[in-house]
Amino acid sequence: MHYASRALTFALVFLAALANLAAEASSAEESSLLGLDDPQWDEYREFKEFQEFQAWKRASKERRRHHEDEERRERYERKRFHGAENEKRRRGGDGRSARKDVVADPPPIDQAALMARYIVNQAGWTSVATVSSRKDTESYPFVNIISFSDGPLGNGTGIPYLFLTPLDFTAQDVFKDNRATLMMSLAQGRYCELKNYDPMDPRCARVVMTGKIKAVKEDNPEYPIAKNAVYGRHPWLAHMPADHHFFFAKLKIGTIAVLDTFGGPKYVTVKDYLNPPNPKAHSEYLERYQLLGDDNESQKSAERFSSYF
Repeated sequence: MHYASRALTFALVFLAALANLAAEASSAEESSLLGLDDPQWDEYREFKEFQEFQAWKRASKERRRHHEDEERRERYERKRFHGAENEKRRRGGDGRSARKDVVADPPPIDQAALMARYIVNQAGWTSVATVSSRKDTESYPFVNIISFSDGPLGNGTGIPYLFLTPLDFTAQDVFKDNRATLMMSLAQGRYCELKNYDPMDPRCARVVMTGKIKAVKEDNPEYPIAKNAVYGRHPWLAHMPADHHFFFAKLKIGTIAVLDTFGGPKYVTVKDYLNPPNPKAHSEYLERYQLLGDDNESQKSAERFSSYF
């Protein structure tokens, strides 16, 4: 039995070898018939491979050139844009461009009213806390993010103007209970990041305002001011769909708290906030940030706004 098994194994190996020889012979015959064993075929094949390599090389070079062109174009656009923004800022600006971060040192920590005005003016959006009107969260605190503006960057009025729609949480809550709290922080810009301040670090200054949100209607003399303030810093909001029924609103400020260093918050009166104290020691700072111009136009504006309170 053992010998029979070995004989069968040898027979299978022999048959496999014959089949392999037959396949090689057939392949050689086909190559001969097709001329694939001709030296000229080898040269042609090498030439085609070289052509394919050249095509790949050209495509790679073209992709690289396109990428470099795109990078150059982006660098040029950034340079042109920032150049225009810097020139506009140097001349005082008109407040109609989209908001750009201004990385500068904030006011001194012993000027809480000025610090509050600075933070509000630098921020492009605010956290808005309201009393929820939704059935599943009724009477709970509810927070939302809303784009806002107090006027041109560097020349704000201090009044937070909002742009709301009845389709959103905030407006729905305000219709039932218009009490609200707004918070803005220097963490919204690059200042705290550059200083390596955590957003919770008290030196990463923030301001918290509590009051009531009120609509600014078209027949209100404040309406064009609210409109220019919001659209000036957020131009795209001017193109909201009409059927969304957006409207302007403002926070009628009741209390103001500022946290800008260790030791707890500082409380600023609305009067001081709208008319920041202007000691001579800090007059250069005020002039630098245009909160008070040479003609005191901003102070007059603040006094005019104080009549709404």
